Amino acid sequence: MPIKFIIFAILFFFIGRFIVRYVLPIFKITMVTHNKLKDMQQQMQNMQRQQEAKSKPSNKVKEGDYIDYEEVK
Repeated sequence: MPIKFIIFAILFFFIGRFIVRYVLPIFKITMVTHNKLKDMQQQMQNMQRQQEAKSKPSNKVKEGDYIDYEEVK
């Protein structure tokens, strides 16, 4: 009985160590990368909105004095 307990304890220790060393960092890197990509997409969308707002032509009618001219030959 104590031998089984020791074997299970050692097995549990190595499995836990494997998870902490290899599996958890992969999840962390995945989450950080996902968040950075999301931030970049938001920045790109904001930049596109700003460019669209700047590039919209103004439909204002320019009213002012009309100057008649003659061609010079």
